Amino acid sequence: MERIASALAGSSDQLDEKMVTLKRKLQVLESKQDDVKEELKRVEYSFSTKKPRKEVQHWLAEVERLNTAVQQKEKEVHERRSWWGNKILRGELHRSVDKLTTEVEELAEQSKFPRGLTLESHEGKRVPFPTSSLIGETFQKNKSEILDCLMGDKDSVIGIYGMGGVGKTTLLTHIHNELLKRRIEVSWVNVSQNFSIQKLQHDIAKAIDLDISKEDDERKRAAQLAWAFQRQKNFILILDDVWENISLEKVGICVGENGRKLILTTRSLEVCRMIYCEKKIKVQPLSNVEAWALFVKTLGNQTLLSGQNEGIAKSLVEECDGLPLGIIVMAGSMKGVEDIREWRHALEEIRDVKHDDMQERVFRVLEYSYLKLNGKVQECFLYCSLYPEDEWIRRDELIEHFIDEKLVDGMKSRKSQFDEGHVIVNKLENICLLEPDGLHEHVKMHDLVRDMALSVTRVGPPRFLVQAGMKLEDIPNEEKWSEDLVRVSLMRNYIKSIPFDSSPPKCPTLLTLLLRDNDFFRVIPRLFFMHMKSLTVLDLSDTSIDSLPSSISNLESLTALLLQDCGQLRFVPSLENLTTLRRLELQRSAIEEVPKGLEKLINLRYLSFEGCLCLLTMPDGILSKLSQIEYFKSSEKVTLRGEEIGSLEKLENFSGRFKDISEFNSCIRLWEEWAPEEYSIHVGNWYDDADETDILSLSRHVILNELATDSEDTLDWPRGTEFLKLHECHGITSLSHNATVKKEIDLWKCQVSSCDSMRHVICSREILQPEGLPMLTDFVERERSPSSSAASSMLPINTFFLLKELEIKGCHGLKRLFTPTLLSNLQSLESCEVGECSQLVEIIGETSDEDENRESTTAVMTMPPGLQFLELIDLPELKSFCNSSIKVSDSLKDVVIRGCPRLMRITLLWEEPHPDPSLQSIYVEKDWWDTVEWKHPKTKEVLQPYVWFIPA
Repeated sequence: MERIASALAGSSDQLDEKMVTLKRKLQVLESKQDDVKEELKRVEYSFSTKKPRKEVQHWLAEVERLNTAVQQKEKEVHERRSWWGNKILRGELHRSVDKLTTEVEELAEQSKFPRGLTLESHEGKRVPFPTSSLIGETFQKNKSEILDCLMGDKDSVIGIYGMGGVGKTTLLTHIHNELLKRRIEVSWVNVSQNFSIQKLQHDIAKAIDLDISKEDDERKRAAQLAWAFQRQKNFILILDDVWENISLEKVGICVGENGRKLILTTRSLEVCRMIYCEKKIKVQPLSNVEAWALFVKTLGNQTLLSGQNEGIAKSLVEECDGLPLGIIVMAGSMKGVEDIREWRHALEEIRDVKHDDMQERVFRVLEYSYLKLNGKVQECFLYCSLYPEDEWIRRDELIEHFIDEKLVDGMKSRKSQFDEGHVIVNKLENICLLEPDGLHEHVKMHDLVRDMALSVTRVGPPRFLVQAGMKLEDIPNEEKWSEDLVRVSLMRNYIKSIPFDSSPPKCPTLLTLLLRDNDFFRVIPRLFFMHMKSLTVLDLSDTSIDSLPSSISNLESLTALLLQDCGQLRFVPSLENLTTLRRLELQRSAIEEVPKGLEKLINLRYLSFEGCLCLLTMPDGILSKLSQIEYFKSSEKVTLRGEEIGSLEKLENFSGRFKDISEFNSCIRLWEEWAPEEYSIHVGNWYDDADETDILSLSRHVILNELATDSEDTLDWPRGTEFLKLHECHGITSLSHNATVKKEIDLWKCQVSSCDSMRHVICSREILQPEGLPMLTDFVERERSPSSSAASSMLPINTFFLLKELEIKGCHGLKRLFTPTLLSNLQSLESCEVGECSQLVEIIGETSDEDENRESTTAVMTMPPGLQFLELIDLPELKSFCNSSIKVSDSLKDVVIRGCPRLMRITLLWEEPHPDPSLQSIYVEKDWWDTVEWKHPKTKEVLQPYVWFIPA
């Protein structure tokens, strides 16, 4: 008995020692977990959109699971000591503790994460800015000096100063791009004149992905920003175009430790001193040699300079006083000019241009470049000055205004007008009067160029009144509303109302009034527009007005009435007198009924009710009278008549909803020979596809949602359909046999979900996503020959040749994913995800369904050559990939297998004991991985470094 008791005690002591060892190793693992979490937390506030890698997420989940398992095991060991004589139980406890110890050791080893913890930052955050080449030793010296300061331990606040146009922003753009190359976090914020602490705080928060929009208190916003800064290491904030002192403490900018630095540009040395810049670097104008080199580089090879021309050109460059902006603009305006008389004329004009209070010589160059433009392009250029300083202007928005103002040919189609508008903007970019962004979607005026434009419009003609982005709380005084004004821009201010006792402005020649983006603006006096009989464009977008004065109805010259995002606007007076109106924007307003007199607007080309959720009906017959309409977006709540929409023969852009298949087909039949350039058609209930970020680049959508149809109903699609989605459409059995495959379509993405009768879908060029289709048996319906009852498995040539992504989920009728024929078509497939298909037996099977168990051909098949990602999840009946041998794609990077208990052999993976160099990770359940059979005994061992265990 004593020997037994001693043996049992020894066993107990041994298990206790094992538990102590296990807990000690778990503590080490938890310490590593804390380090990983802390690093991820730091990354979360690193002012980027980095995300943890999948293996890191799985690792953290496994640590949590093991932590819980060890606690439970410790409790179990303690509670079962009374059963210690039970050898079986004792052995199970020993084995389970040993297993947990092994798992803890494995996770500790995996914590190294050689590929890092996170994925790359969101690509938009790390895109370098477009910039021109730096010219000259001085620029290179400044660049090196700034980078040395940023990389060093001193000088936390660096000021770059110099006169306007000398190249401060260009220099900092190169610095920004260089920091990105060095993988240093950097954010850029434009400050400009008339900045406010609140706006600067919000701009910085937006740049660093911090949401402070719900915080009204300035000090609390500053505290949130400072807290975010303090959690960051090696971060650089760039403030461009600072005009006055900024209290870093009030804003919440916290630099000086852990590599956090601030660099700013300003025209004033005094500003650098007031902000306590520890390093101040002056950007000097270019030397004569450097200036000439920049001029020749910008002029390009297409312009040949003869002896005399070259002499005049050098004199022109001297007039630019070494300012890069002036040199670049002058060179841009002289591109392609070879006639010496034009060169002489240019020099004479530059020397003769006079200025009142504009002393900078660069103004002569900028104004000369402006004067060289023809009248229409001049007007378009001056129009850009209506926007606030340093604002990036959307090209499409700008061109819409050109159309409204009749600065492009009003008789052309909308597409042709946009083409002409882009030509004008391109011309202004090419002569360097506008700066493009990297994506070619926005343009901006350099502040000196804008100053020049405003100097032209102050004296006129044309005469402008521009006080955009000036923090105004009241409209300008009466004396500023001169009778010769042509355009007025008061956008982006804090104006709340127009006093009722103020005299209506007397502006008989006023064409444009921009009051947009005055968020708190609510009231317009009834007589305010009395003396604006020529008004052409009225923009009240993004204001809080709840109604318009009845005098709007008397603006008979109005061509554009812009009321988008007026969330309080419920009433619009009658529009029947506005027969010249061509654009009416009411999107995302609160109007409850269509404005009276809409049917009288026979010249209307642009109409938008998008997002008007209070608008529930569209009276019959109105739309068919708007025969000139080119752009129409309806409210999501309104159902339209297919015949009316189909009859709009000039329609180029359409978004709207039809009640059922019948109305949809009525429209499509009228579009038999044509279709709008862009359309988003919803049939049934509106489907909110706001999260469909991958279709934003696609312009032709058809979405059928929550429809009960007859199986005999036929479906057809407009020409050029790019995105097709069916959701909860019951009764439709097939897409592959109807006219879609016969038409001129360009289907990039097809989603079919929760359609309980669907047996066959259709392929798309990029993405195919069948989900929740219990009756799906094949992708393409097989044709039956007249002489045989057997279905043919032959596919049209290249049916799936361009498909890149295949995602299948919840298709319980599928027994085999691919046939050999279908597999051979998938030459472009990059990603394949299969999940929750309860009857799926094989990934690749025979064409015939007659014998599920018969031997397949012995021919070696090849996976798609570009396949990079394969995911198989929750496939309880899956037995094999393929009965025959199959060659793996050389590009396969990631494999995920979970919930496939009957899959015992992975013929898809590597038959030989060496993986392809592209392989990065294999995510599997540990219990499953331990039971897998391998053709080669060393395959498992070789693959082990790539394996990440995931919870069952």
